Amino acid sequence: MTSTTETRTNRAKGEELALQARQLGFQWAASQPMLRFPDLAIPRGEHLFLQGASGSGKSTLLSLLSGMQVPASGSVSILGTELQRLGSGARDRFRADHIGVIFQQFNLVPYLSALANVTLPCRLSRTRHDNTRPDPETAAAELLRLLAIPEDHWHRKVTRLSIGQQQRIAAARALMGAPGIILADEPTSALDSDNRDRFLDLLLGLANERGASVVFVSHDRSLSSHFHHQIHLGDES
Repeated sequence: MTSTTETRTNRAKGEELALQARQLGFQWAASQPMLRFPDLAIPRGEHLFLQGASGSGKSTLLSLLSGMQVPASGSVSILGTELQRLGSGARDRFRADHIGVIFQQFNLVPYLSALANVTLPCRLSRTRHDNTRPDPETAAAELLRLLAIPEDHWHRKVTRLSIGQQQRIAAARALMGAPGIILADEPTSALDSDNRDRFLDLLLGLANERGASVVFVSHDRSLSSHFHHQIHLGDES
């Protein structure tokens, strides 16, 4: 696997990093080739655009950065914590406390309402609960308003909402409790161009307000200009 990296800013010596990955390798099965990924160093508050064709390893890289998968080689540090040094339970707790994830398939809880899905991180993490002002329900309502979810939809089960609305609810959930880093896997794939641009402006604007860094995966290279850093993953062929 090859990569190209472009940045609009240079990292100052000693600058505090949201994310650092070195010499990452991962293998899904012994019969499959090793996936190797470029080194990353993203300062806190800056954002990375990760682009590549289907099968290039974008989602696999996100799973390594979130601690959902453990690399075969190399290291991942998030907000100064080396994930590979944590046991599986400790990685899960760290992710709940410090990482907001927007999954490609949303992973919303189908029997919960839109509002309950958004406040879920605050029920799973005391850290994110305590970071939420003035309280989780009020903060969730404000996010839903900003993301244009009508108030009469807030108490509906998410399965009764459109795919685009579910995608925005997944984003609101990731932002709850001011996590230090947000990992977003194709979060605009179900949106038309107008809603896509509005969503991206809101996501990055809210992240900037909270001092969070965003790693944003998309096949749409036209979105890259919104980000401080850009990486393209591709096959060696």
